Amino acid sequence: MSPTADFTHRAQDVLLFLDVYRGRHERPRMVELANEQFITHEQRPELRQLAQLLLLARQQSELQRALDADRAQLHSGRLAHEARVTVGHHYEMMRRDACEYNHHLRGFVEANREHVSRADLTDWLTTASHGRRPWVEGEVTGAISEVALHAALMGLPELRQLRSGTVAGDLHGCAFIASWQGRVLSVDAKTGRFHPVMARKHDHLHLEVSVPREALDGFRLGRHGLDLLRRDIRRALHEAVGVNVHAAHAPYRPASVPVSSVVPSVISADQTGVLIYPQPQTA
Repeated sequence: MSPTADFTHRAQDVLLFLDVYRGRHERPRMVELANEQFITHEQRPELRQLAQLLLLARQQSELQRALDADRAQLHSGRLAHEARVTVGHHYEMMRRDACEYNHHLRGFVEANREHVSRADLTDWLTTASHGRRPWVEGEVTGAISEVALHAALMGLPELRQLRSGTVAGDLHGCAFIASWQGRVLSVDAKTGRFHPVMARKHDHLHLEVSVPREALDGFRLGRHGLDLLRRDIRRALHEAVGVNVHAAHAPYRPASVPVSSVVPSVISADQTGVLIYPQPQTA
């Protein structure tokens, strides 16, 4: 059986399990049973990762409504000080859960996009999240945009020690971290079309860049779009401080992610890990 067929059958099994047990058990017990059946004893890491992603999508879709409600209250300007502190604390806790889900989604897409189509993954996550397709499409778009940004950054030899940010870093908009001309540089992908924004954030440089549509074709990365993205990044860096002539682009290599850092044996919000990738060699 092909990897694509394996993913399809596993997704169907997990979604059927969630549908059957939804009315029989409370959510914590249902998640515990799903862990036992699809994660704890599964030998293939990619199937464990898919099952975990679908379970997290079910959980996050329910939390997202509360997250949206808290955000609306905080932006309304009608809360007293004590209420703002309480709602704000609750909001930040749920934001961490959202970042945890985003990390799992991005890791799955980057590791398995050759065997899973964007349409299929969107359909599975929509079913798992009780039909919240607009939310799912936004999350998938964000994940593949970060994968494209990672590919573009890996093709910039002037960036050293490139690594993914932790969940804690992602809460502050640091999707990737690198060393550039002896300085710490954090980079984050944004949706929409706008010029790159370079700023000083805390004690390091921070770059926000939009990923052009030309870089994405389903889950495939377009060379022309990646070149446009690298051009925008280099322009932003050059405008901040002059840079030396850069070397040729290095080919993109998918991340080699330790299974233990992305797919723990059971769902956990504590095992985030920091992924460090080898740098391209230049002549």
